Amino acid sequence: MRASSPACRLCGSRELSLIKPANYDGPLASGSFAVTDSAYGVTAAVYRCGDCGFLQCPELEDVLGFYEGLRDEAYEAGRRPRSLQCRRILRIIRRHHASGRLLDIGAGTGSLVEQALAMGYRAEGVEPSRWMQARAVERGLPVRRGTLPHPVCRGPYGVVTLIDVIEHVSDPLGLLRAAHAALEDEGVLAVATPDVGSLAARLMGWRWWHFRLAHIGYFDRRTLDLATARAGFQPLARHRPGWFFSADYLLERALKLLAPSIRVRSPGVLRRLSVPVNLGDSLLGIYRKTRA
Repeated sequence: MRASSPACRLCGSRELSLIKPANYDGPLASGSFAVTDSAYGVTAAVYRCGDCGFLQCPELEDVLGFYEGLRDEAYEAGRRPRSLQCRRILRIIRRHHASGRLLDIGAGTGSLVEQALAMGYRAEGVEPSRWMQARAVERGLPVRRGTLPHPVCRGPYGVVTLIDVIEHVSDPLGLLRAAHAALEDEGVLAVATPDVGSLAARLMGWRWWHFRLAHIGYFDRRTLDLATARAGFQPLARHRPGWFFSADYLLERALKLLAPSIRVRSPGVLRRLSVPVNLGDSLLGIYRKTRA
């Protein structure tokens, strides 16, 4: 790219090369960024940094407004399996910081905050979506609208969580540095994100389910460690987290991927079944704050 091109969002290099052209139709809207979007392989233009290898979509610079207007009723419909995911992640975090104040960034409708409160943390969250934040408040959960830094959600926190959030933001280093500032000395950061270097991602290529419009940064273990180190964190542990989905969700997505012409109405019982899935294509990094 030319010298006037955007810099890499992790290392600042100008050596960005196009590896996948944009393939979405029409103007973008909040619905284009839905958590439950199933348009796998539809993305903005993806570039690779020639210096650090980070995959990113620099042409999408300011996406916050889309998230502020986002409604995703299918996301809230999956609250039961999502709560199981949150408890599993919190059990891992508890090995490194068992109690105290916890801030969940990108809290959605408050599932992780709800589970953290039940496990004894003094938990709260921030969420940019007006609709999602309102659903959390309806449940009596301390989730405030906005992003970090936030005028009300002030540290120091013992734990900050970024669960499937960092891949959605145009300034991942800025977000990590804001999390660093919010943490107490020796506080713990938990980051979960899809792993573009995983076997599943390599086998699926551009059909991988995490290649979609809402994701504008694609991390692997090396680039996630680079980003957190630049923000002042030291790795403590790494995991391959599994997730839970309702059985009808899995059936719908499997058919869309493998047999898109088939339309099947799921029996109601499938909506009540939560199925654990671990394809090894997500990263969960636990990090310690190391410097002021």
